[in-house]
Amino acid sequence: MMPLLRNLASVAVLAATGVLLVADSAPDCEKDAQEVTFDVTENTCGGNGSFQLRVPEDSCDLTAVGNEPLGFPEYGGASAKVDLKRGDWSLHDRAHTLHVDADGGVVRPDAGGTAVDGNRHCEATREAEHLRLTCIDRRSDLSGVEVFRCEAKLTPR
Repeated sequence: MMPLLRNLASVAVLAATGVLLVADSAPDCEKDAQEVTFDVTENTCGGNGSFQLRVPEDSCDLTAVGNEPLGFPEYGGASAKVDLKRGDWSLHDRAHTLHVDADGGVVRPDAGGTAVDGNRHCEATREAEHLRLTCIDRRSDLSGVEVFRCEAKLTPR
């Protein structure tokens, strides 16, 4: 009976340790809410204009507002201690429709082509007094082939 109790105690300790490790693996996103408006120029993903990024208090989740005409995804994430004006955040759209021509290159939706499922992932990096947002479109099929790359200059207000 004693070996059985010892084994059960060992299993209980391992289970508790596993739960604590999983609970502790979430990013530390204790920070104030942020809301930043960016002016967008040199945009090869869509038109020029402006959009706003919002991060709720104690969150690493981003929401972009006014992003659609610019060609940017609506949702993303930021590192734990990020200042949105300095970069180190990303936007991602897992349900991005790509229009490709017979050669597999991306074309504008109004130019015809075949619609294929894809995703768009954008990374913001710091360049002098502005940010560079680089977006990569990939097919959603198992190939994950990169089919398009675009970028924009973001200047925080």
